[in-house]
Amino acid sequence: ALLGAEKKLPAKLIEVVKAELLMNPALEMDFPEVCGKSWLWRIGEIVTVNGVKLECFGAEQAIRGTFHNGSRPQLILGDDLITDSEAKSPTERENRWTWLENAIDYLGPPDGSVKYMGVGTILNKDDPISRAKKTIGHLVHHFKALIKFPDNMDFWSRCEEIMRNDDARFEKALADKDQVSNQEDLPSYRFYLRNKTKMDEGAKVSWPSVRPLFNLMRARAKSRKAFATEMQGDARTDEDTTFSNIQFWVQKLSHWVYFGACDPSMGKGESSDPSALVVGGMDRNTMLLHVIEAEIKRRTPSKLESDLISLQTEYKCQAWGFENNNAYEYMRASFVREALRRRVALPLVGVTATVPQEVRIESIEPFISQNPATILFWAGLTQLLDELDTFPEKQSDHHYDGLTALHILHAIAVSRSGGIPKINSRSSSKRSRFKGY
Repeated sequence: ALLGAEKKLPAKLIEVVKAELLMNPALEMDFPEVCGKSWLWRIGEIVTVNGVKLECFGAEQAIRGTFHNGSRPQLILGDDLITDSEAKSPTERENRWTWLENAIDYLGPPDGSVKYMGVGTILNKDDPISRAKKTIGHLVHHFKALIKFPDNMDFWSRCEEIMRNDDARFEKALADKDQVSNQEDLPSYRFYLRNKTKMDEGAKVSWPSVRPLFNLMRARAKSRKAFATEMQGDARTDEDTTFSNIQFWVQKLSHWVYFGACDPSMGKGESSDPSALVVGGMDRNTMLLHVIEAEIKRRTPSKLESDLISLQTEYKCQAWGFENNNAYEYMRASFVREALRRRVALPLVGVTATVPQEVRIESIEPFISQNPATILFWAGLTQLLDELDTFPEKQSDHHYDGLTALHILHAIAVSRSGGIPKINSRSSSKRSRFKGY
């Protein structure tokens, strides 16, 4: 039996089988006993020359009691048992799962020997495939186009910015001349070729000959949601995300006051956490925080120090929040001394974390999701926006270091711009010690 959300899809598959049985010389040479046309040969239903029946059914179609020559189905094949629109409805998801469990699992012989094999795209965290993962007797294999993301995502962030800006101008210029651009000529692809070694590092692609890394990352830049669903099998809805209604700023203004935040890391090896540097401009008139920079990558302490000093030289931040738990207080002090040696004032303010990371990150959700939001983002901050999109799901390549730094940035920017963030408590001396951070 062949199953689908609608009967016409498995019916087309049977037409493909019929064509192969009639016109595939290689199949006829190896298996002559199954090839050719039999007595039952119609759309959606055939019996092969050797007596095997193939019949198609649509979802929730009457299928119970199906048999052929006194035998019940022994193999059931399914392809996309639920449509996109049906996956949005809790009622439809429940109905489809009930149909699959009740009608299909007991469709075969009395000894329970029927086998079901299905393929499909995960459209919802509660669709049939997602439920099968948690149910006894089902084995689900999850295939991703991009098995592991590249290590140096900061290069890909710059590449995506080129895709959005330079590529568009390049393609428009050619279109005005009635010409079509090739991928090899795109500015983003040339950038990729110049930095290919770094940009490929750590990445693992399931089908590199057909879907190379650049093509996958370009598809991801075009639509993250579609890429996650169709290529990664990770369907996310608004119900699954903590941060929604993310808003963006467009024009940088001269009266913004800049602040920075650092979530440090020792960066000793591939298994170490990335460090995160985030810079934002605070408008003291509107009390809106505009996130401008977000550099999230694995760095040695010396590289982190160099990047901090470089950002301070560029933005001249009024203060930097620096997480100083454990040995990081010594790192903070040494960074300040080295910056002074280079004639750069680096105001690193030690911030001690006393509550779990998840609680800290969730505390900034109202400032991002409310309308109007008080934390705005630049559209090019792809890594930070990815963390906002996937939180709180566990990730193999990071622990939401960018969002941790964002929390520090918000706390220090508001507290030093005349406001008091609700996530802080105040000491008797009226000076913020960032208790509760």
